[in-house]
Amino acid sequence: MKIILTYKNKNMNKLFDLENKYLSAKIAYYNGESNMSDAEFDALEKFLKEHGSKVHEQVGAKVKDYDFSHPTKMLSLSKIQTEKDDEGLTNYMLELFLAWYNKRTPIINRKDFFKLYASPKFDGNAINVIYIGGKLTSIITRGDGVFGKDVTKRLQSRFPKTIIMNNPNFELQDEDIIQIRCEVVIDKLLFHDKYKPLGYANPRNYVAGVIGGDTFDAEKVSELDSIPLHFLLNGEQLGSDSFMENEFVSSTRYENECDIRNYIDIIKGFEDMRDDFKYQLDGVVFAFHYSFREYMGENSHDPEWSIAIKFIPDEAVTSEDHIKWFVGKTGELAPVIQLVPVRLAGTTVRRVSGYNYGYIINQKLGKGAQMSIAKAGDIIPEIQSVIVESEDFSVIPTICPKCGTILDIEGIHLMCNNESCSGRIGKQLSTNAKLIGLKGVGPKTLDWFSNEFSDIIDLIQWVKTSGDTKDIENYGIKFNSRSHELFLNTFNNIKSVSYAQVIVMMGYNNVGLKLAEQIAKMYFGIEPDFTSQDRSLIDLLSKNETKMLVEEKAAKLIACGIIVDIPVVKEKKTDVIFVCMTGSPKNFGFSTKGEFEDKMGGILEDVSITSKDCQYLITDDLNSSSSKMKTAQKKGIEILTYDTFYSRFN
Repeated sequence: MKIILTYKNKNMNKLFDLENKYLSAKIAYYNGESNMSDAEFDALEKFLKEHGSKVHEQVGAKVKDYDFSHPTKMLSLSKIQTEKDDEGLTNYMLELFLAWYNKRTPIINRKDFFKLYASPKFDGNAINVIYIGGKLTSIITRGDGVFGKDVTKRLQSRFPKTIIMNNPNFELQDEDIIQIRCEVVIDKLLFHDKYKPLGYANPRNYVAGVIGGDTFDAEKVSELDSIPLHFLLNGEQLGSDSFMENEFVSSTRYENECDIRNYIDIIKGFEDMRDDFKYQLDGVVFAFHYSFREYMGENSHDPEWSIAIKFIPDEAVTSEDHIKWFVGKTGELAPVIQLVPVRLAGTTVRRVSGYNYGYIINQKLGKGAQMSIAKAGDIIPEIQSVIVESEDFSVIPTICPKCGTILDIEGIHLMCNNESCSGRIGKQLSTNAKLIGLKGVGPKTLDWFSNEFSDIIDLIQWVKTSGDTKDIENYGIKFNSRSHELFLNTFNNIKSVSYAQVIVMMGYNNVGLKLAEQIAKMYFGIEPDFTSQDRSLIDLLSKNETKMLVEEKAAKLIACGIIVDIPVVKEKKTDVIFVCMTGSPKNFGFSTKGEFEDKMGGILEDVSITSKDCQYLITDDLNSSSSKMKTAQKKGIEILTYDTFYSRFN
C-alpha cells in the first residue's frame, strides 16, 4: 500500500496564496475578528518581503460591515518590540523609548516631566462604548479606527445603562458624547480549562468570535470582562475619576504613576506578573497624564501621548524538520513534529504534537513547513497556525513502525488494526500504570513486557509470582540490580485499587473512569447515573460475559493481596440545594459566584444542568437562549435570577 499526497492547488502560485492569506488576516484584524496572532502576521510579512512581495505596502481595507462610525477616530498605539540578542540578553530598546519621550517633553514644559503612567497592554479586542447625554447608545468594535461593527445587542448587558459625571457642577447635555475605549478579554484560566480543549487558538481569537461571530451566546458574553482604558467627553481626554464610582469604571484600574528613570525595572515588573495575571498580556503601555493629551495631539495612526512596549512574543516561528509517528492504545498513529529548535518562553522547543493524520494532510505539514507555535497555558508547546506550507509529501508511513502491519486510513485517523501490536499494548500498559499510580516504571520499561502481557493486571500477577527470578532479565532488567529492586518495590507498593479502575484496566476503547464508576455501581446493585454516557458502551459493559471477565481480573488482584474496593451508597445530604449557576451575579450585588454561595450560608451545591439532582438553574438573564436554559426548560427545572433565588432561600 503506497500513499501519495496530491493537492488540487499544487501548481498554483505559492506567493499569490500567501499574499491572499496576508490580506485576509489584515482585513480580519480590522474587522475585530483576528484570525492570526501578531507573531504569525509578522513572520508572514517578513517572508513576503524577503520574496519580493509588495502587498505589505497596502494600507487599510474597507469591509462591508464597517457601517458604524466612531465619533472620533480610534487610533492604535505606536509600538516598540522588545527583543533578545544572540547571547539571550533582553534588549528593551531604551534608546528608541527615550527618543520618543524626549521629542514630546518640550510640549508640556513641566519640571516633573519624569512622571508617566504605566499600565499592562491587554491582548484583547478593542471596543468603543458610546454614551450620549449620559445614556448608553451604542457599542462599536474598533474596526479600521473610523468605522466598526455594531455589537450593542451582544454587549449591552455588560455595561451600565447610564453614566454620571463626578463633578456636581457639570451637567451633561443631551448632545454630550462620552466615549469609553475598552479592551474586551477573558480570564486565561477559564479559557484554557473550558475553550482551549474545543479548538480555539488563543483567548484573543476566542473573544473576537464571541463578539463578532455569526451566533450569539449570552452565557459566553457573560464570561467576558471589559477593561476601560481611555475616557473621552466630546473628544477631550478625561480621567476615570471624572465619572461617578461604579463597578465598570472603578473595578479595573491598572494605571500606575511611574518614573521613566526606572523604565527597565517597570517593564520587568510587568513581565514578572505576566504569567500569573488574570488576563493575557503582551506588553506595557506608557502614557502622559490625560491633562496633557489634548496639547500633545495625535498623528494619522497613533496618539502622540502614548506608546506600547511589547514583550518578547510568547509565540515563536520555526520550521519542521521531520515527523515521528507513535502507536496509541487504540492503534491510532499519532504524529509528533520534530522542529528546528527554537527558544520560546524560557525553554528550547524541539517537538510539538501533530494531532492526527488528517491534521498533517489538511495543514500540508512536511519538511520545511513554517509554523507559529505557542505554549498552551504557558506549558505545552502547540501549533498556532501554519504560515508556509510544505511541498514535501513523503511524511505518511504505510506500515506500522512497531509491528509492520499495513496501515489503514479511517477518516482523519491512520490506524494499525492489529490488536496484538506491541505498540498498542505498550501504550495501554503505560496508561494503566498511571491510572493506579505506579511510579518509577516508565513507558520504555513497560515496552519490554508488551509482547507477552496484554494488560497491566496480568503483569502485576506475574511480578508478584515470578518477578524476583532471573527471568526478569528477559525484560531488560538486570537480576538483583538496584533497578530490579526498585521495580519490585513499585509493584509491591500497590495496596488497593477501585473496582472502577479494574474496569478501565480491561482496555475497552473509550471507557474512562467516570463511566466505569457508574458501571461498578450497577454491578453491585446501586443505581447508576448514565447521563451523557455512550449507550453502546453501557450495553457492552452491561453484558453478563463482560461482568464475568471483570470479576476474573478483580479476583487475580485479590489473589495477589491487593484490596479491590467496591462502590458503596453515599448518604444524600438533606440540607443542600442542588443548583446550576450560569452567567455572572455581579449585577445583583455579588462580585463572584463564590461570594454568592458564601452569602447563601453554604447550603448550595453547584452541579451540572444535566445532573438528575439539579433543582434550580440560577441565571443573570431570564431571556438567555443558552444551552443550559434550553436544557432546564426541557427538564422542567425552575429558573431563577440570582436576586430572586437569594430572596426566596435566604
